[in-house]
Amino acid sequence: MRIISGSHKGRRLYAPSGLDVRPTSDKVKEALFNILSDRIEGASFLDLYAGIGSIGIEALSRGAKEVVFVEKSKKHVGFLKKNLSLSPFEGRFDLFCMDAVDFLKKKKAGPFHLIFIDPPYEGEEIEKTLPLLGEGDMITDDATVIIQHFHKKILAEQTGRLRFIKRYKYGETVLSFYGKG
Repeated sequence: MRIISGSHKGRRLYAPSGLDVRPTSDKVKEALFNILSDRIEGASFLDLYAGIGSIGIEALSRGAKEVVFVEKSKKHVGFLKKNLSLSPFEGRFDLFCMDAVDFLKKKKAGPFHLIFIDPPYEGEEIEKTLPLLGEGDMITDDATVIIQHFHKKILAEQTGRLRFIKRYKYGETVLSFYGKG
C-alpha cells in the first residue's frame, strides 16, 4: 500500500498483515481521487472507518486543508499514527479512536466538504451513518459523501437530506456518491 499521488507520492504505508484490514485498492483510490481532483485542494475531509488511513493520507498528500480520521480499532489507529508520523502533515489532521456513529452523534468536528465512508462490508453501518451526516451542520451545503461498498449492497436513493448522485463500479467494489438535496 502506498500514496499514489501528490506531495508524498510513492511513500509506503504500514498495514497489519492478514485480513484485519480491507484496504482500498490503488485502482479504486486513483479513480476516486481523479473524480474528486478539482475539489481536494483546500477541502475539509472526513475519513470515517479510516482503517490505517490510506484515503485520508492520500487527501492530505493531494492538498486537503485538513483531514479528520475516525477509527475504532486501537490496532488500526496504531498503524494510522505510524503512517501519519512519516509525513509532515502536523496540524492538518485530527484522529479520533472511537465508533463512527458515536463520533457523528457527538459532532466533534466539521463542517466537511468531502466525506469518505468505508465501513466493514457486513453490517448496517451505512444505514446508521448516512442519516446522521445529512442532519445539522456536519457537512457543507455543497458536500460530497462517498461510500465504498460491496457491489451487491443496494443503497437508498435518498436518506434524510442526502440524495444519491452517481455510482462507479470497480470489480466487486462500488463508490456511491451522495450530496445534499
